[in-house]
Amino acid sequence: MVGIEEILDRLKELGQRAAPAENQALYAGAEIVRDNASRRASRSSDAKEHLADNIMISQPKQDENGNYVEVGPKAPFFYGKFLEYGTSKMTARPFMGPAQAESKKQVLETIRQTLKAGLDL
Repeated sequence: MVGIEEILDRLKELGQRAAPAENQALYAGAEIVRDNASRRASRSSDAKEHLADNIMISQPKQDENGNYVEVGPKAPFFYGKFLEYGTSKMTARPFMGPAQAESKKQVLETIRQTLKAGLDL
């Protein structure tokens, strides 16, 4: 077949660019969720650091479903889970779940566009 070598070379090149493009796309989507969650998170009037300013994006991880990143409060702000889910003495004031739900379409489009650009498609 004529042109098969070019096709194989192009596929090889795409494979080499796929992992960096995937990580870049994951971060781009996660930044949208992080920013939305930060806007929704509570801020106290007396704390020097606020939960809203300490929502982080993890390094890329992999499981049986593929690659992913986690978005959430960093370690010293453990009380974020109490706000998100509530306690026996406090009703929930979720900020991460609504941020993720509200951002879903924008995140998927951003990931799509970032992958497309990263792979020159």
